[in-house]
Amino acid sequence: MNEGVLKAKKEGIWGSLILLLVAFLWGVSFVFQSNVTKYMDSYSILYLRSFIGIIALSPFLIFSLVKDKKNNIKRNKKDLILGPICCGICLFLASLFQQLGLETTSAAKTGFITSLYIILVPIFALFLKKKCGINVYISVGIAVIGLLFLSFDFKEGFNFTIGDLLVFIGAIFFALQILFVDYFSKRLNVYYLSSFQLLTQGVIALVISLIRGITLTSFASMFNVESTISILFMGVVSSAIAYTLQMVGQKYVNPTVSSIILSLESVFSAISAVIIYQFYAFSDVNQNMSVEEIIGSVIVFLAVILSQLPPSLFKFKKKKVKQEESK
Repeated sequence: MNEGVLKAKKEGIWGSLILLLVAFLWGVSFVFQSNVTKYMDSYSILYLRSFIGIIALSPFLIFSLVKDKKNNIKRNKKDLILGPICCGICLFLASLFQQLGLETTSAAKTGFITSLYIILVPIFALFLKKKCGINVYISVGIAVIGLLFLSFDFKEGFNFTIGDLLVFIGAIFFALQILFVDYFSKRLNVYYLSSFQLLTQGVIALVISLIRGITLTSFASMFNVESTISILFMGVVSSAIAYTLQMVGQKYVNPTVSSIILSLESVFSAISAVIIYQFYAFSDVNQNMSVEEIIGSVIVFLAVILSQLPPSLFKFKKKKVKQEESK
């Protein structure tokens, strides 16, 4: 086998494993996010996890910038400013709505609703004059049905909570953030973009907290063993490590395959929430999934996968049907 092909295959395998790890870390983080809401408000959670993430990334950022300077790599000044601002604002709004939603809905449901960003990305791409395959539009309809199963209690009636809506709004901003990252990651240092998007998010959240009147006493009261462990996990693992690994992994894996792997975030969030809740009730919201929620989760997951299939598969089937009709 050609050495170049063999190398590409190895890189593809490693890239896939990295993205699988990212999906796992993001999925498990929903449990920590749900737990920390008992002690901290949403804005405090955002600026704390952001600043912790920046501290964790700082050694890698410094090393990579020094390396860029030695290699005489220059970046566009406009991209250096706009990149972190655009990504950071979208990340702030996405994380905020997701965090607010977690206060009144389960971690499992949050993971599945958030995964809808994978369907929203190609839809938003239409505004960039990028066409979508028919499978994307079919996926949207299937995902809506899945959401109805997730939010509808067949015994008590419609149960679409405000938390579900907030999480879905967060998914919209996650989709926009992904589009901005896709654009700027090709133009900027990965560690620079990851660090400064967190800085943008952290500064916005901190300013809002100060306006709302946070004091040293209220700040100190937010910390105990549980909240400290949760916020450290979210800052170091979910923010610093996972966001950066996502950019690294996608360098070696086809975007379609990457999206499918990352969509497993929803599966990991559901499994981890149910398992951990059996041993420790980390939230006042019941994390166990009903039959309807399981069905809805499966439907949404299938919609996510369907949206990422090559449109050529559907064209092939269409041509095949025409050929059979002509016979």
